[in-house]
Amino acid sequence: MTVFTVHTVESAPEASRQPLDELRQRVGFVPNLAGHLAGSPVAIDAFNQLQRALRHSTLTAAEREVVGLTVSVANRCAWSVAAHTAFAEGAGLAPEVIEALRAGKDDLTDERATALCAFTRAVLRSGGLVGEAEPAGMLVAGFSPEQVLEVITQAAFTSMANWVANVIGTPLDAALASRAWEG
Repeated sequence: MTVFTVHTVESAPEASRQPLDELRQRVGFVPNLAGHLAGSPVAIDAFNQLQRALRHSTLTAAEREVVGLTVSVANRCAWSVAAHTAFAEGAGLAPEVIEALRAGKDDLTDERATALCAFTRAVLRSGGLVGEAEPAGMLVAGFSPEQVLEVITQAAFTSMANWVANVIGTPLDAALASRAWEG
């Protein structure tokens, strides 16, 4: 069995320290997932750069978390479901929407969130080979073509995090324990 270290800024490889410290400053602590990613300077830097870019999305923070939770539940990633639950709460996403997403439900009682979830699931199920109806559904719900691309970007970012956590078995951070999820 391969052992992966949950690095701190001090224990990380030299080239991982700056991106890991930047993430620590942005989030307030070094999440275990980031500590694992720091084992590869390329992985932590890519993760950090994409996360930074997504903060400038035209999607709201709550909308990005709808995508994050949808992807994490679909990928059965307990670590990421807990993390995105915390982020969704912080972004002001309605508790009933968060619970519906965590349960894998289709009707989220919010039209935009329902459209985001449906589009994200369609992209995941089909590997992006969706028909015209899927992006059209996003446009009808009030999203722009730019936002459709941002949803895909958020889904790719979240999938990367999910895969790392699932492959390595990232332990749940104490800060996320109250949001634990079992799919």
